[in-house]
Amino acid sequence: MCNLLRYKEQNRNLFSMKNILISLMVVCALGTTHAQQYNTAFGVRGDWSNLDIDLAQLTVKHYFHSPHGLETNVGFGNRYIWMQFMYHQSHDLTSEFDGYWGAGPDVGYWNRNYGNRYDPATTAGWWSGVTGCLGIEYTFVGFPINLACDIGPSFRVVPDRQVALMIGFNCRYAFR
Repeated sequence: MCNLLRYKEQNRNLFSMKNILISLMVVCALGTTHAQQYNTAFGVRGDWSNLDIDLAQLTVKHYFHSPHGLETNVGFGNRYIWMQFMYHQSHDLTSEFDGYWGAGPDVGYWNRNYGNRYDPATTAGWWSGVTGCLGIEYTFVGFPINLACDIGPSFRVVPDRQVALMIGFNCRYAFR
């Protein structure tokens, strides 16, 4: 009887020690830095904003040091061209989803001067500003496709001051 009680007590201590070790391993695994799911991704982006321009873009996102990256977008639309550079900082939300935030400058040129029939001062020009974003992205495990969605403010400072909300959707090929 005494041996049986001693056996139960040893197994209970072993079981609780096993739980402590497993819990410690899980905490250590969650506390480690998250490596990005890809190094570079190339694809297309669609933007919508209330600046009277909807943009289609080519996009490249590259991580220099996890979690720091740079996204470069070159966009075009009906009589305009646009470039944007954004610093991104990424954080893992789950094992599949990453969240990111960032900001950066953008510059563009527009021309609605169809064949010089109108005053060039009011129908063509440059704009520049700063755009911020907060987004979420998912990279498929089985094949290298990255999908992302972000939203953020856009501040135009040249030629006039405007504030807008910009929403973007990305589909990129991810190079691991």
